[in-house]
Amino acid sequence: MELFNSFQDAFWDKRFWLAPNVTWDDLRNTEDSDMYMAQPRDLWVVIPCACVIFAARSIFERFVATPVGEYFNIPAKKVYAPKNDILEKAYKQNANPDYKDVEALSKQTDRTEKHIQRWFRRRRNQDRPTTMTKYTETAWRCFFYLGIFLYGLATVTQKSWFWDVKDCWRNHPKQHVPADVYWYYMIELGFYTTLLFSQFADVQRKDFWEQFIHHIATISLMSFSWSVNYVRVGTLILCLHDAVDYLLEGAKLARYMNMRTLCDTLFGVFTFMWAATRLVVYPYVILWTTGVDSYAIAGNSFSIGLFNVLLWVLQILHVFWFIMIMTVLIKALAQGKVDKDVRSASEESCDDLTEDSKSSSSTSITDKTKASTNGSSHTPLKKD
Repeated sequence: MELFNSFQDAFWDKRFWLAPNVTWDDLRNTEDSDMYMAQPRDLWVVIPCACVIFAARSIFERFVATPVGEYFNIPAKKVYAPKNDILEKAYKQNANPDYKDVEALSKQTDRTEKHIQRWFRRRRNQDRPTTMTKYTETAWRCFFYLGIFLYGLATVTQKSWFWDVKDCWRNHPKQHVPADVYWYYMIELGFYTTLLFSQFADVQRKDFWEQFIHHIATISLMSFSWSVNYVRVGTLILCLHDAVDYLLEGAKLARYMNMRTLCDTLFGVFTFMWAATRLVVYPYVILWTTGVDSYAIAGNSFSIGLFNVLLWVLQILHVFWFIMIMTVLIKALAQGKVDKDVRSASEESCDDLTEDSKSSSSTSITDKTKASTNGSSHTPLKKD
């Protein structure tokens, strides 16, 4: 117990967390005061919030997204490869055989090479999630991102620091946290906590580990900013990231429902908004105020330095994902179409499993850009 207490005292050392001349006693709430300041123990609320969000997701996907998907004829069944012991054994050894392997298997099974290739495509897709699964996951993220963005926008636009960013640091850390801001933070933290764990069960993308780092950075930033009452600037970062995530998810939903024009329109708006918010506003407003205004107004501390490091980690991820987005966009403009998601672990659509595949003529820009925004994007102190 003594060792634990020593560790606790060292961890909460005010020289790390707080600016000079500020102590933890200064941040304690009193019964005779109407001011409520963020407390580290508040973060326990995130656990029940995450549980409620998990339950809400299950209900939404089952009773809302799935019926809508069925209405738009979203494929819910897998196409299974015909049983063949020889090919199954070869598949377990190598799921992507080269030409020589296909030729050998063709002779061994007395099947055409085209049949062997089609069997392997179908067998690979057999191990992958259905389109309906991807649709319901996307629908949930789109629903949540849009809802939390509207709530966040309605919340922060009523605050002084939205109109004057320097208000994020005036009188810091003795700043009141209103109830709407409190729940905005807790709900967002709960959502990103669910993403951190559900990512291992959801449809996986090529940027799996980038998304994982993104979620860790998001949760760390939000928890850290709450503990030292960097809540005001935190709400700005949350709202800024939420402003684009629902557009990408909406574009993917449009693609699943074969609304190609709407899909590409939403993707175009998303690309513009992504560049504007994460490559312009974020560095020139957020990083500037945390890197310059905070020191000038609130004073120097080790914690604000660490806070800035984490914010720059997010900015690096922003650049990484924007390169992916532009790769898709440039290829789409050059070819007039895009064949598959640069991030997706999935391959051919079920159409590709037929001899007269027509999937290449029915793909769209957005399928290739399932960026983070997975909820992403989610990106704040982040989604994505």
